[in-house]
Amino acid sequence: MNQQKTKNVSILVLIILSLFLFYYSFQKSNENKNLQNIFLEEKAELQQDLDEMIKDYTDVVVGKKRLADRLEVELIKMKNLRDSIKLLKSDNFGLIRKYRSRIASLERENKKLFIQIDSLNSANDALTQENVIANEILQQKDSVNETLTEKNKELEAKVAIGGIIKTSPVKAVAMKERSSGKLTSTSRSSRTDAFRINFDLLENPITSAGEKRVYIQIIDENKNVVAPKGKTDLKNGQKVQYTDSLEVNYNNNRLSLVSLVLVNRDDIKKGKYVISAFVDGVYSGNTTIKLR
Repeated sequence: MNQQKTKNVSILVLIILSLFLFYYSFQKSNENKNLQNIFLEEKAELQQDLDEMIKDYTDVVVGKKRLADRLEVELIKMKNLRDSIKLLKSDNFGLIRKYRSRIASLERENKKLFIQIDSLNSANDALTQENVIANEILQQKDSVNETLTEKNKELEAKVAIGGIIKTSPVKAVAMKERSSGKLTSTSRSSRTDAFRINFDLLENPITSAGEKRVYIQIIDENKNVVAPKGKTDLKNGQKVQYTDSLEVNYNNNRLSLVSLVLVNRDDIKKGKYVISAFVDGVYSGNTTIKLR
């Protein structure tokens, strides 16, 4: 009798344990589905924000070539960012914060551009209609920027640990502008309208996350800086002149960067050009290209 009772108790324990494991598996499955749904919603929202921004820029008509070129550069940045977001997989949920920050950074960089367009259109009666469009777009950008900034603050996490951010090899190519406005690669100095530079900030789990300043410097054979924008102090005390600067939100994960530097082709001579990168006040690497 005691043996039968013990057997019944063992069966009951096994049944209870099986039910608990089933319930636990069911709960974990629901949690994973919820996380995937949140990821898809966040991803779709980022893509929608970028689609709206790209449409706004595409609808703007600017008669002045320099401003039109700058608009084209910003469009390229936004389209590249949108393509990167489309390729995000659900196991990259942590990258959502990085892309929100990059969109907000684009908004801050482009605000001055739209103010300049607004000023130009106001000074020219023939561009009155374009001036109205620019004002409307600027208001839309301010609204989108405020929304993205609030969301970015909710996701932002800071770690106060130092470290040097290393980069992948710097790559650069000279670009020429076709009559259609499209930029394609070239090896001829007389046709160079821009330099496209790209590299990655590598993963560094111990450095402090947050806003990082990246500088690009292009030097010709005579040690002259091409299209200089200003000077900056490095952490070693050296002062360098730079061609372009980028402000990025680094979240300790690998981050791809692209810089498109517009130049006057009349200023570009034959010879070797050295393109260097400086990240957070530290020299990171360089590459060279030779133009015929």
